[in-house]
Amino acid sequence: MLRLTLKNLAANRIRLAMTTFAVILAVAFVVSSFVLTDGLRSSFGDLSQDIVAGTDLELRPVEEFGEAGLLPEPVLDDVAAIDGVAAAAPVYVAENSIRPINSEGQEISSSGPPQISFGWVDDARLNTFTVVEGEPPASAGEFSMDLDAAASHGFAVGETYNIVTPTGRTEATLTGLTRFGENNDTLGATLMQFNLADLQAMVGEEGYDSIAVALTSDADKAAVEAAMLAISPATEVVDQATLESEQRASFNEGIDIIGNILLGFAGISLFVSTFIIYNTFSIVLGQRTRELALLRTVGADPVQLRRSVRIEALMIGIVASAVGIIAGIGVALGLRELFGLLGAELPESPIVISLRTVLVAAAVGIGVTLISAVGPARKAAKVSPIAALRDGVDAGAVSGRLRMLLGSLLSIVGLGAGAVGLFVASGTANIILMLAVGSISVFVGVTMLSPVVATPLTGLMGWPLRSTMGMSGQLAQQNAGRNPQRTATTAAALMIGLALVAMTFTVGESVKAQLRSTLESSVKADYLAIDDSGGGSPFPTEVKDRFVASSATDVVTSFRYDDVMVDGEIRDALGTDFAATDVLFDLGIDQGVGVDPTVEHPLMVSDEEALASGIEVGDVVAMTFASGEARDMTVIAIYTDDIVAEEPFMVDLHTWNEVGAAPTDMWLAIALAEGVTGDQADAAFAPIGTDFPQVEISTANAYVERAAASIDQALATVNVMVALAVIIALIGIANTLALSVFERTRELGLLRAVGMTRRQLRRMVRLEAALVALFGAILGVGLGVLFGWAAVVALPASVTSTLSVPVTRILVLVGVAGAAGLVAAFGPARRASKLNVLDAISG
Repeated sequence: MLRLTLKNLAANRIRLAMTTFAVILAVAFVVSSFVLTDGLRSSFGDLSQDIVAGTDLELRPVEEFGEAGLLPEPVLDDVAAIDGVAAAAPVYVAENSIRPINSEGQEISSSGPPQISFGWVDDARLNTFTVVEGEPPASAGEFSMDLDAAASHGFAVGETYNIVTPTGRTEATLTGLTRFGENNDTLGATLMQFNLADLQAMVGEEGYDSIAVALTSDADKAAVEAAMLAISPATEVVDQATLESEQRASFNEGIDIIGNILLGFAGISLFVSTFIIYNTFSIVLGQRTRELALLRTVGADPVQLRRSVRIEALMIGIVASAVGIIAGIGVALGLRELFGLLGAELPESPIVISLRTVLVAAAVGIGVTLISAVGPARKAAKVSPIAALRDGVDAGAVSGRLRMLLGSLLSIVGLGAGAVGLFVASGTANIILMLAVGSISVFVGVTMLSPVVATPLTGLMGWPLRSTMGMSGQLAQQNAGRNPQRTATTAAALMIGLALVAMTFTVGESVKAQLRSTLESSVKADYLAIDDSGGGSPFPTEVKDRFVASSATDVVTSFRYDDVMVDGEIRDALGTDFAATDVLFDLGIDQGVGVDPTVEHPLMVSDEEALASGIEVGDVVAMTFASGEARDMTVIAIYTDDIVAEEPFMVDLHTWNEVGAAPTDMWLAIALAEGVTGDQADAAFAPIGTDFPQVEISTANAYVERAAASIDQALATVNVMVALAVIIALIGIANTLALSVFERTRELGLLRAVGMTRRQLRRMVRLEAALVALFGAILGVGLGVLFGWAAVVALPASVTSTLSVPVTRILVLVGVAGAAGLVAAFGPARRASKLNVLDAISG
């Protein structure tokens, strides 16, 4: 049986290639996710070692609420005086807050790798940077930059550049180029070094993040640690191994997110491939019933037949796994380029193929093929030898009643699991697990139920073809509907991919509709000023002052964020000017008032927080701020808006400034002075944008449209990933049609014999493919809209609360699916038209 199986595979190379290709794509996606993430881990692992090289111990403040977060400067001399300390250096780092502008007036993009500024360390033992050209920054107004970033962004030694800082705009001269570690492996980040006191002044802070220590060769490490801990309260001492491990773990968090996303899409591709392989094996074994029956008559038993099919599946899986590993490297490189094109450039990393990756690829490729072949193998073994010798015998099929029962049960289970994941489960892992189980169950359930509607639905869709395409259209509709189980299984793969696309369209459109609705109902401000990276970096304090001083503005307010402690729990708080915010926004205040000048420390509370904590207007809330200051805050209003203010507590700026909460503005809202036009405002604000290029100044309408464009870009990224599953599904349609053409050779020969032209025959096969694709598209978009509705219900109201279905996009999606079906049928249709009439009839 083994020799027979191998000969059978060798004799059907085209069928083997088409079946294997679907598995190769799925395996390649799995492999690419591991290759990409393992390469990033390798690069960031080396970077973690470089970051802490030379540091034996590090003293740092314990991160506790209410602490300043920086070590006092006098601690440095105390640490340096400890017996056994060879060198002690202050560590002070600012990430994405110092923004250099090149000679052409362009700042380094904040959407890519970070811009990190370091206080220069004079001691070479504790300095991971080496000057390769020029001099290090010795005084205020000087800085150095890593050599690769300088070359990439057009910075030259000796030139003076504008620098945007949290405290304002200044100038600094580039005095030198540096190398990080041995090879300047910055992974795309821009690394700058400043005189330490100058950097602290630009950021507006005093103190150090930590103090790095190099020990003498004869130092008692434990004694040094104890002495360091005794110097300053609320501190901890960590060694080099701990620092490296923490740094590596920090990097791995982001890498794991990328890897999990890629693995999720790989899982979708595998799921789609399973349907294709199952369908292929079912068709092939159905065509080989005569061959299988002859084997039974010469002594082969059902066990041997099942084993033969499984061996065939095993060989396909082995080949697909081997090729998939190689293809996965190419997919990984392609994904890297894709992320770059979408503005999320990944750092360079080596190609890493671990033993784990090889084993997973083999398990996936072989496993999915064997699982897909189980059902067809069992059916083939159940065909009786005598019955199989007759034409037209199906190699076993699930009864219609049992299929309906199983399909209904799986659909109900899937909907139940999805509901649990959306509304009951807690924890990201549990939610994802329940949603995955629910989605898979629903897809399989709908696939089992879809043959019931396959014939009538393809008949309805094929009705225009019968009147416009003549006999070709009529036969195409009949072919699509006469084997509903095959049509349903073939369309299922496409259904899955298009369901995900339709779901992302629906969620994206709903989020955009919420944004526009919020603009109309809540935002009264004429202009918004937001950091160009999306609000993640603070503004220089000068920005707000410039807007306030402009004659084009009437009301300006800033928004700041910090932690507060209420009832022993750390919570988020928003700081803003209540009087200005009352003019610029409608916060949906349903209890109390937005401004009460008689209250010394006013507080506004969200309706969700008020309900959960039993807070009412007039209550006094004891609040401790991160600065350590405490105030008794009086509740003046309960607000329902969760778009402008997602935080549970809103504090007026006069209290915010009084207690020393976060002093930096994260975004601004502006109302124009009476009579000022949009053109006049743009002209008045242009100098601010020139001096602070990281500040994105736009009308509220323009901001919403840019946000909507960002949503479309994110959805495009998702749909590019899903496109692989759609491609695999179209390969499945082509595969099914190719096998169907072989199965119907005699039928096609008879059609040619009675007068059908080659062109009519090609058209018939293509239209059949289009009907199958449209059938899958209709099921897919229906499920996609259902899933999209569930996602909208599950998302926080601050993201979206209204379902909006993009009807036009979905109709275009259905049309594209039908056109893709025509393309997929090109090969099978061409082969059908080339059949020799006499050979086909005699076969």
